[in-house]
Amino acid sequence: MEWWTEGVYATEILLWAIVFVFMWWYYKNFKFQISNFKFRMTKDRIFVSAVLLFVIYCFVSRFWSLDSDLAMQQSLRILEAFLLFFVLWLGPLKKEDAIKWLVLGSILPCILGIWQFLMQSTFASKWLGLALHPAWQAGTSVVASDAIGRWLRAYGTFSHPNVFGGFLVIVLVCLIMNNGTWIMEQKKSLCFVFHVLCSMFCVALFFTFSRSAWIVAFIGLLVYWFIVWRQRLKDYKIKRLPVTSHQLLIIVYLVILVVLFFPLIQTRLTSLSVTEMRSTDERVSEYSDAWKLFKKDPILGVGAGNYTKALWESNKWRPAWKIQPVHNAFVLFAVESGVVGVGLLAFVVLTWIMDQRSWIKRRGQFDVCSMFHVLCFVIIVSFDHYLYSSYTGLMLSALFFGLISRKSDDKAISPQLIHF
Repeated sequence: MEWWTEGVYATEILLWAIVFVFMWWYYKNFKFQISNFKFRMTKDRIFVSAVLLFVIYCFVSRFWSLDSDLAMQQSLRILEAFLLFFVLWLGPLKKEDAIKWLVLGSILPCILGIWQFLMQSTFASKWLGLALHPAWQAGTSVVASDAIGRWLRAYGTFSHPNVFGGFLVIVLVCLIMNNGTWIMEQKKSLCFVFHVLCSMFCVALFFTFSRSAWIVAFIGLLVYWFIVWRQRLKDYKIKRLPVTSHQLLIIVYLVILVVLFFPLIQTRLTSLSVTEMRSTDERVSEYSDAWKLFKKDPILGVGAGNYTKALWESNKWRPAWKIQPVHNAFVLFAVESGVVGVGLLAFVVLTWIMDQRSWIKRRGQFDVCSMFHVLCFVIIVSFDHYLYSSYTGLMLSALFFGLISRKSDDKAISPQLIHF
């Protein structure tokens, strides 16, 4: 069972090394503040306390979980996600630099995903963490019907096309919402690179055939173009909706792809094929299973990472390939953590919003892009579970919120976590 597998990723070891280096850097830069001890509860300290309380609850859930090892593994990864968030939020790396490395690190998976779809083949590599996904094999993510056959969806370097699609959406949104400033500031001629990157990410995203990712990307592009139009209207009194060269290029690429692969899009969106109907039926039935599990342990939940274990215990005759998390991260978390866990997470989110509002009041700026980022995240987790259920998804979630919490003009700062 994939969901019962225990292990350690090499990047987890790297992450812990980064965390310890960050702790040393933080101490070296702000230790002079500790001498004048005068504790006062601030909004950022309340937020950190809420995070600490939530993480402790996740670890404690091992005592009532069916599989305590799975609970410990999921709790550890939740802790790692918050640590990555704090490194991005408080560390010396600027927001623009973080986005730069995120975008550059996305080029190889993007090219690989485009190649996988065009060649309709994949290859396995233990060094790159790639698995073989033959289009003819049951369990492989494909777009299929009697009319078009079986078309392999792009996996990139990820475990599923939906995960790859969510990753590309996060990268694309971060890139276009920051206008590729790390490119623009170096040389105006490099704007061409920005155009190429946007187009390449959009093409790779199209080949994932991830409906939730498509929805977020479509909304994202519309919101971005609206923000650009409002800004130009304010600065240059332009009343028509401007279409820049890279926007026009993206539109042209998408029109060509829609025309070429319209039968696949129709199959994916109409759910008339046997494969799509089965996928829809399975997702609907998952909500029924989730409700049954939630009713059994509504207060404390089944334990972190124990959803599939509890699902199997409820019906041990269920085939292994039918045992998977419900495709909604909110529902999945509610079943695993119960009402208490949901309340603690809500407290974390509320204190985070309060801290963000305090920044807005200090600077007098309302970051529309950050609010839109949150909306994109909510849409993705409402249609899938990987941003919570997997290590990769948790790291993406931490990266996402770390970037939108860090303001563009912030240098390496310490809010008031150890300021006295």
